[in-house]
Amino acid sequence: MKPARSGEPRWIVVIGSTVAFGAAFASVIPPGTALYWYVFPLFGIAVPYLVQVRRELTPRWWLTFAAASVVSPIALARDWAFSGHILWNVLLLGHVATTPARNTAWVPVFGASLVHLFTLKAATQTGRDLVGGILSAALAGGTLFGFSTRNGGAVRVSIDSSHAQRRASSVGDSRP
Repeated sequence: MKPARSGEPRWIVVIGSTVAFGAAFASVIPPGTALYWYVFPLFGIAVPYLVQVRRELTPRWWLTFAAASVVSPIALARDWAFSGHILWNVLLLGHVATTPARNTAWVPVFGASLVHLFTLKAATQTGRDLVGGILSAALAGGTLFGFSTRNGGAVRVSIDSSHAQRRASSVGDSRP
C-alpha cells in the first residue's frame, strides 16, 4: 500500500478506528438509537485526525478541544438544546482549514460528517434538537472567529520546518 501524502488521512487507520469505535460503542449504546449513529462515526474520524495532527496543536487548540470534551457530556446529561457532536465537527473543520491539511481529504471528510449529523438531527430528533445543533455550530463558529480576531485575522498554526521550506521556496509561484 502506498503511504499517504503528508497531511492526508491514513485511510486504513480511519476505517479501522471507525469500525473499532462502532463495536466499542455498541456495547454501551444500543445501535437502534440515534445517539449511537452520532457517536461512533465522529469518534472514528476525529481520533485519527487528532492523533495525526497532535504535534501541530497549539495550547489554545488543546484547551479548546478539552473544553469541548467537558461541555459535550454535560450538555447531554442536562438535556440542553445543544449538540456536542456538531460543536466538535465544526471545531475540527476550523482546525483543518487553518493548517496545510486544508488541501487534503480531511475537509470533505469532516464536511460529510457535518452533513450526516444535521441529517440525523432533522430525520430523527425534534426541532429543539435541530436548533441545538445550529446553536452548537454558532458557538464553534464564534470560537473560531475569536481565534482569528486575536491573531490579526488569521489563526496561527505551527508547521513543521520541511513544510515551511517548501512554502518559502514556492513564494512567487503562481500555483495555488
